[in-house]
Amino acid sequence: MATVLQYYNLKPDKHNRICCPFHEDKTPSMQVYYKTQTAYCFSSNCKTHGKSLDVIDFIMHRENQDKHNAILKAASMINGHEVPAATAQTPSRSDILTKMFTYFKNAVHNSPPAKQYIESRKLDYEKLEIGYNSGQFHHGQRKDETLIRQCLQVGILQDAGLISKTGDKAYRPFGKWCIVFPLKNKANQITGLYFRSTLNDTDKRHYYLADRQGLYPPLPHDFIVW
Repeated sequence: MATVLQYYNLKPDKHNRICCPFHEDKTPSMQVYYKTQTAYCFSSNCKTHGKSLDVIDFIMHRENQDKHNAILKAASMINGHEVPAATAQTPSRSDILTKMFTYFKNAVHNSPPAKQYIESRKLDYEKLEIGYNSGQFHHGQRKDETLIRQCLQVGILQDAGLISKTGDKAYRPFGKWCIVFPLKNKANQITGLYFRSTLNDTDKRHYYLADRQGLYPPLPHDFIVW
C-alpha cells in the first residue's frame, strides 16, 4: 500500500490518514491500514464507502480500470517501470470515453446540485445513464498525466495556454458544470458524449465533443435497419 500511495503522490499524515482521491475531500477521510495493506474511506459521499480497499481495488478505482489492468499496473509499480508496450494496449477513443463517463456517472452521487438539477428535469439518475462534469477530475490529488493526455486527445480537456496559481500548466475542461450523456454505436460502445449545461437555460446550453457519433439512448439490441 505504501508503494501505491507513493506512486500517486498521496502522503498520509501522522495518523495514517489521507484526503480520499475518489471524491471531493478537504479533510482526510480515508484511513490507511498498513497492517492489513488496506484503506477505508469513512465519508458517505465516497463511491467506495463501505468497502475496504486492498491495493488492487485502490488501483482499479484510481485508474478507472478493470482488475486485470489493475494487476498489470501493480506489477509495473513493483518492478519500477511501466508495463512494456507489447503488453499494455493503447486505449482507443471509445476506451477513453468509457473511462471518463464512468467517472462522470460516479460524480453525480457526490454532487447535490447535479442531483437536484437532474431531478428537476424529471430524470432518474439511478436508472438512466447520466453523468456530471464538475471539471475537477484533472488536478489536485486527481492529477494524472496519462489521464490528461487522453482527455486532450478526445477533447474533454483543451489546451488554452493557461497557467495555474501554482505555476503549473492548466487546462480548460470541456462541458464544465454539465450533465453528461453517453452516445453509443450499434455495438453499444461509447463513441461520443453530449453535455447539457446545468447553469444556463437561455443560450449555450448544449455541447458535443468533436467528431461526435452515436445515439442516446442507444439502439435496442433487436433493432433492425431496413
